[in-house]
Amino acid sequence: MDTIKRSFKFYRDNEAQVMCKFGLRPTANSGSGWIEKEDGQNDFLIAQLKSTDASSISVKLKDIHTLEYNAIVAHKVPLFMVQFLQTDEVFVLVRPSDLPSVAEYMECGRCEIVESIVICESEQAPKQDAIKSSPKSRDKFWKEQEKRWKK
Repeated sequence: MDTIKRSFKFYRDNEAQVMCKFGLRPTANSGSGWIEKEDGQNDFLIAQLKSTDASSISVKLKDIHTLEYNAIVAHKVPLFMVQFLQTDEVFVLVRPSDLPSVAEYMECGRCEIVESIVICESEQAPKQDAIKSSPKSRDKFWKEQEKRWKK
């Protein structure tokens, strides 16, 4: 069986489409920055997506624990998603205790792709000021987040 060689752009666009399909906002660079983590978020959920062309996938406990850690830090419910690209099926892994919350907060929205930029119509987030990458700016950001969480 021939394996399909897919580009980084394909996976990034696919990830953004799947996130929008489930009412989540795709994160910049798949969450590799220090402000936003994981692959997608909304006000209540934070998600990690693993996609494969194969008929099976390995899920590492370390990946799930990292997602749970990032969910605790962001005060959100973790959502681990697995996508089989051959059939375009997506499955969701959650702890049984999180299932009611996930069901409540997962809203399917419409998604529109414009010139390789994905716009989620289900969640129109207000524009935020750019945060410069410096220790002072990072500390300021986290202090603002702490104030918001205490409300």
